[in-house]
Amino acid sequence: MAKNADKKPFARILKHLKWIATGKGYGAVLSLVYLAIITRSLGPAQYGAFSLILSTTMTLQLVLGFNVWQVLVKYGHEHIQSKDFDALACLIRFCTIIDLLTASLGILVVALILWLGSDALGMTGDLAWQTFGYAVVILLSIRNVPRGMLRLQCEFKLSFMAESVVPTVKFAGSLLAVLIHPSVSTFLWTWAAGELASTLVFWVVARRKFRHQFGRPQGRRWYRAWRENDGLPSLLVATNIGETAYAAGQQLPVLLIGFFAGTAEAGLYRLAHQLTQTLSVIAGFINLASYTEMAYLHAKDGLQKIKPLFIRIVLISLGTAAVLLPVIIFLGKPLLLLMSGPQFLGAYPFLLVLGLAAAMQIVSVTSESLLMAAGRSKTLIAIRLIGTAVLLAMLFVLLNGFGAIGAAWARALTEAISLGLILGACYLILRKVKPAS
Repeated sequence: MAKNADKKPFARILKHLKWIATGKGYGAVLSLVYLAIITRSLGPAQYGAFSLILSTTMTLQLVLGFNVWQVLVKYGHEHIQSKDFDALACLIRFCTIIDLLTASLGILVVALILWLGSDALGMTGDLAWQTFGYAVVILLSIRNVPRGMLRLQCEFKLSFMAESVVPTVKFAGSLLAVLIHPSVSTFLWTWAAGELASTLVFWVVARRKFRHQFGRPQGRRWYRAWRENDGLPSLLVATNIGETAYAAGQQLPVLLIGFFAGTAEAGLYRLAHQLTQTLSVIAGFINLASYTEMAYLHAKDGLQKIKPLFIRIVLISLGTAAVLLPVIIFLGKPLLLLMSGPQFLGAYPFLLVLGLAAAMQIVSVTSESLLMAAGRSKTLIAIRLIGTAVLLAMLFVLLNGFGAIGAAWARALTEAISLGLILGACYLILRKVKPAS
């Protein structure tokens, strides 16, 4: 960050966005291609089964995990400002151990689920073992720590070079699977290979860059990070609740639709969900760049310089959301036909409702950066708990009353409530900032 210190905050965000958009944009385009390959190869029912396996594994990964890259970025900037590189090394090791422990717990939970419930899930012995193998690879693909190390140094170019390995391997593997033997198992192992390859690249690049910048500081007393970083426990809890809320919002509807309406409906919902997430990928761009910059500004100057930056970012996200909705309305059906064929046109109603949810999510996700950077993790915890509770209640009512489309409306209504709460919390924080004299 030091090398860019002479630039204005918004200019630095635009610089970060260039690399984020390049990496994420590349992944978004490839994801549309391999999504088309897999849906046309498997059909609605088999794609639905594949989706349920992915959603189950991802739910466990998110519910049990912590988004430690946010912890690294927030407290790492403070240690860099004070030139306490040993404390930075302790923080990195602490976050790594947290990730390893949660991954180990996740593997035990997956083993227990498959041992007790493989018959209820409709899995044969071979598919259950393959699902377990896939889950082990995914849970051990720990990338949050090296991702945080690179973002801490504003190395978005290197970060998204490593990130791009995932869609590249999935794309190449999907083409190979079509030529050899397109099946749920083949695509599962392709997805696992992409995650594992990206993890290896992340660690090699992050370790090399860190040593070049900071040398070899001592991190043996990693357990002290818990006490040395003020507010770390609550921020960790906030990231876990955030991941749990994300899992509830993104993956739980797929699982419940699969249970109540069958795998084909679950496949249609997931296809629509993936398309809206791909089309709204700009939200992730803005969030990653703005959080890194806001954490830096807060460590350096407090809230004083964050307010004008935050207002500009929210206006950009509102404009992006306004563009997204007509794109989904008018281009959604042709895109579904082009990608997956007429057998997946049933996903269009889901696409419309989830597109509305995605538009609101763009604004809420970018606004969350202020709460995290300003250390208001408890506020964010409360908002996310409320959002998760609302989603569960809405799913119970609307899924029973309206079927699979009710789950999509539950997502949209939950996003609306969460957005209102987040913007309200941001307003209360910024209202206390005194104008610069």
